[in-house]
Amino acid sequence: GCGETPYIKLVTQLYGDHMTIANATGCSSIYGGSAPSTPYRANEYGRGPAWANSLFEDNAEFGFGIALGYERIRYRLRDRFEKILNGDYSDQLKEAAKLWLESHETYEASREAADKIIPILEKDGSDIAKEILSYKDFLVKKSVWIIGGDGWAYDIG
Repeated sequence: GCGETPYIKLVTQLYGDHMTIANATGCSSIYGGSAPSTPYRANEYGRGPAWANSLFEDNAEFGFGIALGYERIRYRLRDRFEKILNGDYSDQLKEAAKLWLESHETYEASREAADKIIPILEKDGSDIAKEILSYKDFLVKKSVWIIGGDGWAYDIG
């Protein structure tokens, strides 16, 4: 049977609006990624899980790469916000930087901070604000999941 699909349904209900999934090719991608019933849906704010899979039985590495890339972008954001705090920028932009730096490690706090910060960055228009806005999807802390099936776990044959 395909034991992954009920787990995927549950985990997307818990983390869906801030999760990224690297899914192994198998029944979890077939049953989880086809209409009319899919756990990968957006909520009332248009936010939902990001989902991808690799056909090459390298899902652990694929997912690890996603996690490393995500972490690297968040480091870059942290560096930019620290640059704002220590640079010659507006008080409003410095307050936004302080808010993000204080809240970026948890989902709930980073979601609230991002909702407040994005309009400030858009209004500011400086080069650093534009750069941060180019990464605005990464302002909120994500939960990265690597989901493997029976083939990925090397228990077939």
